[in-house]
Amino acid sequence: MVRFFTPEELLAFDGSDADKPVYIAVKGVIYDVSQSREFYGKGGPYEAFAGRECSRALAIMKVDAAECNDNLADCTEKQLKTLEDWCNKFNSKYPIVGQVQKQLCCTRRPLGACTSVTALDDVVEVPPVESLLRTTFFTPSLLAGMALVVLLTALGAYVLWWDLQHREPGAAAEDHTEL
Repeated sequence: MVRFFTPEELLAFDGSDADKPVYIAVKGVIYDVSQSREFYGKGGPYEAFAGRECSRALAIMKVDAAECNDNLADCTEKQLKTLEDWCNKFNSKYPIVGQVQKQLCCTRRPLGACTSVTALDDVVEVPPVESLLRTTFFTPSLLAGMALVVLLTALGAYVLWWDLQHREPGAAAEDHTEL
């Protein structure tokens, strides 16, 4: 069973208490990094990560508590690849102990009135607006050109139909010469 931690609960495992394990979160997955307390615990070179979600800091390769969050919106492909490499390292080296509890907010509620999520099935990831916009090969100018071709083809077909319908009976088709 997966244990869920709020960001506040996760912060209690920042390595400041020698009797508690040291946890860090990457992409919402919480790892027990206690076996590397000298790196992630108090006084260690990566102590800024302890007790925090540090996806962004790992992606941009910056050891700074201010960068410890899950905001990856402006990360480059290279930075996201770096983060995946970190995830692979943590998955192979440290045990998973839980998951960061997501907070969902509704704009109809007063500011700060959020609902905690306690099961993965309850989490609805909302993609950025840019990804919702349909990307297509058909640019507006191409669509306009295609519409013009269809319109002219329909007009030509109508003129041909009208000409065939309004021909005098018995009138011979004009002689055409072969080239």
